[in-house]
Amino acid sequence: MAEEVHIEDFIKTEKQKAFDHDFFKGAESYEKWEDVDMDAMYDGRKTFEVKVEDIRAFSEGILDDNPLFNDEAAAKDGPFGGLIAHPIFITPIAFWLTEEGPGNWIRTPGAINPGQIIEYYEQIRPGDVIHGKTGFYDKWLKRGKRYLTYVTEYYRQDDVMVAKGWGTLILPTSTGEDTHKF
Repeated sequence: MAEEVHIEDFIKTEKQKAFDHDFFKGAESYEKWEDVDMDAMYDGRKTFEVKVEDIRAFSEGILDDNPLFNDEAAAKDGPFGGLIAHPIFITPIAFWLTEEGPGNWIRTPGAINPGQIIEYYEQIRPGDVIHGKTGFYDKWLKRGKRYLTYVTEYYRQDDVMVAKGWGTLILPTSTGEDTHKF
């Protein structure tokens, strides 16, 4: 019989310990598909200060042992002159930034992610403080399912854009007794 695995076994960093993994908590305040403002662009209410422990924990979690993401001494001699974050590290940043306020609907319980596109412009490094701007890009119905694509621009502390991403979610029902069900 396989050994039981618990999320607590993998929570190591300050941010991981502070992150609320219960996406049902506060779900009543999430924006609804029916109500999104397609013309608005929202400044995030939170920032993500990138620490070495965040970069290393993410690399360990995705089983990537590339020294650029794990070994400060080796990374210093590498092409970027120091430790950098894995490109997909933008994903936990996105969830951290949308814990509250506009864009929090990406945490909707039961939502399905059929894909995303991410453009990277600059490396994310320890010490960077990332903030985001999020808006809605498109929404449509397909075979009775509600799709919503959003765009998020990620900036570091000097307002240089480090990445831009488009994410699509298939959202469950958001009203009535069938909330969070397909």
